[in-house]
Amino acid sequence: MVDGIGKGGPPRGVGGTPPTTGPAKPTETGKTFEVQKTREATAVEHVNANGPLEQLKAGKIDVNQYVDLKVEEATSHLEGLSPAQLDTIKSMLRDRMATDPELVDLVKQATGQAPSVPEE
Repeated sequence: MVDGIGKGGPPRGVGGTPPTTGPAKPTETGKTFEVQKTREATAVEHVNANGPLEQLKAGKIDVNQYVDLKVEEATSHLEGLSPAQLDTIKSMLRDRMATDPELVDLVKQATGQAPSVPEE
């Protein structure tokens, strides 16, 4: 037999050395592993449960109201702007979401409907 094939004894590791033992068995503490929800995770679930898409699916709002809520959501972090500046940004964003083909497609994918172009 060549190279120990077919011979008895323990298998050899790389280079003919006997294999080393594996990692030590984990010690058991008797405690079960638990993951607790953080306050932020709970808040996100609450927001998502009442979010614009869920409201749309429940028939509480239409697709244009959905887009308006998403615009509000997208601009909620803007602080320090005058109301006129904020209104201008929201108007531009709302218009863009209704006219930009890629954004219209995203709204269609999310809602199944296309938003209408806002009236001036």
